[in-house]
Amino acid sequence: MTIVSSIVSQQSQQKDGRIWVFETHTDQLGVSYFVIWLCPVGTSVTSLLTIHANNIWNNLVINEIANNLKQVSTLGLNAVVTFNYSTVAANIAALRAAYLTATQDQVIFTGEYLNSLSSAQLQSAFGLTAGQVTTLQTTKLQPAATIAASIRASQGA
Repeated sequence: MTIVSSIVSQQSQQKDGRIWVFETHTDQLGVSYFVIWLCPVGTSVTSLLTIHANNIWNNLVINEIANNLKQVSTLGLNAVVTFNYSTVAANIAALRAAYLTATQDQVIFTGEYLNSLSSAQLQSAFGLTAGQVTTLQTTKLQPAATIAASIRASQGA
């Protein structure tokens, strides 16, 4: 997963020698992102292509993880998470960090979502043994799922 193409799509020379540069960066899904910048005199118009591509990629990863966390912590079982730009491991790391400051409702819906995963997925994601996963499911995730269902029922959802 990465930016698969970065090109200078257009250049426009200014009277003072600077150049307006129009870059097009395309990701693995075929989505294009554009960067426009003013290139100083004596600087290559391609000098920032890699930096801009990396910045775009990093923002895509960060935004996808943030969206996944929001989905999981507010929709629980109904969350639709994506892994177009981020990895499962990066999402789990972010989930663990977010859990430390999560509200009660966020913890409940996150637990409900995690309860929908298989034991093998939980073992892999959190590096737990089968026994530890069973304990986690019994003491934390299943009760969270029950509470989340109760919340939905009280809201008529």
